[in-house]
Amino acid sequence: MAKFLFRIGRWSYLHKWSVVAIWLVVLVAVGGSALGLQKGFEDKFSIPGTLSQEAAELLIKNFPEQKNPLDNAGVNIVFAAPEGHRLSEPQYVAAIDDVVAHIEAGIPDMNDTMRFGNPVKLNPQLQQGIIDQEVASGLPEETARADAANLTLMSEDGRIGFTTFGIDVPSPTDVTEQHRATIREALEIGRSQDLIVEGGGAAFGDPLEIKTTSEIIGLGVAFIVLIFTFGSLAAAGLPLITAVVGIGIGSLSIVLATRFVTLNNTTPVLAVMLGLAVGIDYALFILARYRAEYRKSPRPDAAGIAVGTAGSAVVFAGLTVIIALISLSLVRIPFLTYMGLSAALTVFIAVLVALTLVPAMLGVMGKYAFGAKIPWLAGNPRRPGEEPRRGTRLSKGHAWVTFVQKVPALVLTVVILGLGLLTLPALRLELSLPNDSTSSLSSTQRKSADLLTEGFGDGHNSLMLGVVDAADVDPEAPALQPLVRAQRDMAAAEGKPFDEKKAAATAAFSYVVERFNTNADIKHVQIVGMSENGTAAQLMITPFAGPNDPMTTKLLHSLRASQTEAESATGITIGITGLTPIQRDVTQKLSDAMPIYLGVVVGLAVILLLMVFRSLMVPLIAGLGFLLSVGAAFGVTVMVWQEGLWGLVETPGPLISFMPIFLIGVTFGLAMDYQVFLVSRMREYYAHHGGVPTPGSRYSAVDESVIEGYTLGSRVVTSAALIMIAVFVAFIDQPLPFIKIFGFALGAGVLFDAFFVRMALVPASMFLLGRATWWMPRWLDRLLPHLDIEGAALEKEWERRRLEEERLAELQIEELRARA
Repeated sequence: MAKFLFRIGRWSYLHKWSVVAIWLVVLVAVGGSALGLQKGFEDKFSIPGTLSQEAAELLIKNFPEQKNPLDNAGVNIVFAAPEGHRLSEPQYVAAIDDVVAHIEAGIPDMNDTMRFGNPVKLNPQLQQGIIDQEVASGLPEETARADAANLTLMSEDGRIGFTTFGIDVPSPTDVTEQHRATIREALEIGRSQDLIVEGGGAAFGDPLEIKTTSEIIGLGVAFIVLIFTFGSLAAAGLPLITAVVGIGIGSLSIVLATRFVTLNNTTPVLAVMLGLAVGIDYALFILARYRAEYRKSPRPDAAGIAVGTAGSAVVFAGLTVIIALISLSLVRIPFLTYMGLSAALTVFIAVLVALTLVPAMLGVMGKYAFGAKIPWLAGNPRRPGEEPRRGTRLSKGHAWVTFVQKVPALVLTVVILGLGLLTLPALRLELSLPNDSTSSLSSTQRKSADLLTEGFGDGHNSLMLGVVDAADVDPEAPALQPLVRAQRDMAAAEGKPFDEKKAAATAAFSYVVERFNTNADIKHVQIVGMSENGTAAQLMITPFAGPNDPMTTKLLHSLRASQTEAESATGITIGITGLTPIQRDVTQKLSDAMPIYLGVVVGLAVILLLMVFRSLMVPLIAGLGFLLSVGAAFGVTVMVWQEGLWGLVETPGPLISFMPIFLIGVTFGLAMDYQVFLVSRMREYYAHHGGVPTPGSRYSAVDESVIEGYTLGSRVVTSAALIMIAVFVAFIDQPLPFIKIFGFALGAGVLFDAFFVRMALVPASMFLLGRATWWMPRWLDRLLPHLDIEGAALEKEWERRRLEEERLAELQIEELRARA
């Protein structure tokens, strides 16, 4: 592969303008297609095959006029009088009327308006209507009043009330900015009259807003790091140019993909974040190798050697990231699969750009590739005319690794204990999907959810919808007989015909309500809808706990256990759905998938590193180190974003459900990047010297290879890690909370893995293991294919050719002298 990449790098350098033109054409073509064909992103997190999704299908089957709960574009408007006042006071009644009138006039496409209006006026009418309807249907008045109270629009103290309505659009993502503007105007109308008014609901969520400052900050910090790395403004700018081209093509390709598949609105953000980081890093690796080669080889050949050697490592590193991201499809969660595939596409493009556009840009710059040098930096002379300072750039890495060699056990202990302690908070990890209750404390959505909790209890924000399909009910079911007999007796007393099947269905509805109501975590269960043929019913289930409370998940499991028993006893079919159950199911499936995915990526790491380093212990150390770094990243993220350490974040709360599994995949890929670029230098030195130390060296062969390899590779890996951390951390500036958390978690993962694991734990372990570091059974060595990711064969061939050319030149000189 190295020889093939050598030819690509050299050809790209020599045909620089063709390569640049091809990439520009690709960028323009993808951009134009994306703008013309895109369908936009959505913000739903559904998982086909979950129980709540099946329940939603059961709902639509029996109530075809209703939508999937995820598609309901509902809005809640919550009113609150100042402390010590009630909404029924005339000035607040008038203010609410103004708010309601503005919404009604500004949103003509409203639907689901049964509970829309001034709650002070509307609530008594709704309450009495529910009582009259249920009493007329034969329910006891006490039950009817309890049902009415559960559906109240006013808090007991009269201070808080709400109204709700829907917007007639296919899904919440289709709500327009005009709809939201009308609602915001209405809120301000109420606030201007000293009324507290907040809005929430699926149709009034904040649209996806991406600030370009994150990319600018990341690029700015990367530029500074690259200046210190190369000591040249030209060289520092080159990786940024190629990275921007790569993420431009990658992100526009994702936008274009919305034409063919449904993508979540977080997909392009994560792909840009990752693509920018690896795009800069991969260009950095090749550029650093080119810098070492062009002083001793013609520039086209130096570009070829850089791509053939460092480029081989880039291909392998990129491949590990891509495989880790594609492996997200193993958990069979569609939106997560698309996120992984989209990010993998961006990384693939970054690899292609590094292998072709980087050498082409070097060709464009020619001898100015390392121009505009800055004195004192990266070995540059202090003043014009001085010789460049050689060797000093390696001193810090050399000093650190020799310190580790002196006290490897201490370093290993400190790293393991430190990262282990940071991992402990991860045991308290709580997961959720975005909803009003997890929004920023300063947002109107969060304030509306908090007001509803204050006025109506935590469970008002976690309502569940039960669906009972009694089409196949067993009229002879013993559990239903008391209720069936009561209906038979009532029909006989009134002289009405008796329909046993219909009576069994009605009995089944009451039976389920009674069963569910016995759960201690349930506040109330009631029938809120019946199908036209009377064979299906909808139940409103009101828990005590909120949507993010672990008790809600336990309640859902308990209800489903009761559901199974009721179905077995009566022959009916029951489903529990709604936004909260769907989100809890998504979260649970993601949590269940994490151990499987973790096992896959760690196993993959072991196999790949076995092939690369021909060692049993190096993959084992790499895998254990990865677990430590990702565990510490989880722990710190939990402390800061979930538990609000030191008040660093405004709104601590549960982490977004798909963050852990995505963090595992990305951190794994990046960890293998650093493992390859650092340890391959050590392996190369060890193999080149035949496993024996340099004559006169005070170190063993293994120690010497670790020290020399670390010294050669640590500066570039340090620069690459700092760039990645800067890019990821810059996304903390984004307005959406889950993007902030992603940026922080990925930055922490790179920090722990690059600086604690790869630069401390790995060399310390190798010093302690000695010759066992590079041991592998012969049968396994024969079995596994050989991967030359450092281009050792290419270097040997190139060195042989160089020596032959030098010998030929000497012979020619001797021949000329002889003739003279």
